[in-house]
Amino acid sequence: MAGFAAFLMVAMMLTIFLDVVLRNLGYQSSAHFFTFTEYALLLIPCMGAPWLVREKGHIYIEILLMHLGAAARRRLLVAIALVCVGMCAVVAWYGFRVSLADFLQSEKDVRSFDMPRWIISVWIPLSFLMMAVEFARFLWRGEEFIAPLSSLSGS
Repeated sequence: MAGFAAFLMVAMMLTIFLDVVLRNLGYQSSAHFFTFTEYALLLIPCMGAPWLVREKGHIYIEILLMHLGAAARRRLLVAIALVCVGMCAVVAWYGFRVSLADFLQSEKDVRSFDMPRWIISVWIPLSFLMMAVEFARFLWRGEEFIAPLSSLSGS
C-alpha cells in the first residue's frame, strides 16, 4: 500500500508538471488531470497510513511520557493503543457500510468522468482496518507503538 502511495505521489507530480507545461505553451490541459489529482490526494494518505503505523513514524507529544515512570508509561501506551484500535475499527466499520451502500445503490462520483463512488470510498475503511490491525499487532506482541524517545532526539 505504501508503494502504491509513493507511485501516486510521483504520478501526481508528473501530472501537475504536464498540466503546467501545457498551459504555459498555450494548450488546454485535460480535465482528467484535476480529477486524478483529487483522487490521488485521497488515496495517498489512505495507502500510506498503515505503513506509517507499522514503522512507528507517526508523531506524538512526548512531554507527558518523559515524566512518567516505566509502569505508568506502559499502562498509558496500552490504553492509547486500545483507543487507537477501537477508533480505527469504528471508522473502518462505518466506512465499509458507506462503501457497501454506495455499491448497492450504484452511486456515482461525477467529475470529468463518472466513476462508481464505492471504488473511491472503499480505500478509507481499508486503510483504517489495516491501521487497527497494526496497532493490535503491537499490543499482541507487547511492543510499544511509538519510536523510542532516544531515537527521536538524534542520539
